[in-house]
Amino acid sequence: MGFDKELKNIVKKKDKNYARTLALGLQWVSVGYSSALYFAGKKIGKEIVAAELKSSDVKGVFKEATQIFKNLGIGNLSVKTVEENRAVLVLKGGTTASKIAPVGKTVCYFEAGMISGILEGRLKKSVTVTETRCGGLGHPEEEFTVKM
Repeated sequence: MGFDKELKNIVKKKDKNYARTLALGLQWVSVGYSSALYFAGKKIGKEIVAAELKSSDVKGVFKEATQIFKNLGIGNLSVKTVEENRAVLVLKGGTTASKIAPVGKTVCYFEAGMISGILEGRLKKSVTVTETRCGGLGHPEEEFTVKM
């Protein structure tokens, strides 16, 4: 199923998920918007959210980030694994991809960018976040690999 069909389904169901409609609509319009969504999330995470956090160690930042995601209604973020320079996070009930019909690609660019920005802002090191599992690919939850 493509973005156009998923957007039609959202409208027909009168889905009140404005964020999902916006994110998928932008991705449907242009391939370049995936990068724009990632960098928008990263900028918000780094310059706004990270400034509100208190922790400066990896585990503390992850703990605070999970609460921020919940408070903002983005979804239930949890830590699957943490190693020295790598972590895997899981997002359940995510705004963009929860219960989405498969569209053949990952779609949670904003969320990945926000995770990256939060970590970079607090840890003061370069961070890359890649979505490896997604509702857009038919998975029941989103999974992100974090490289620090």
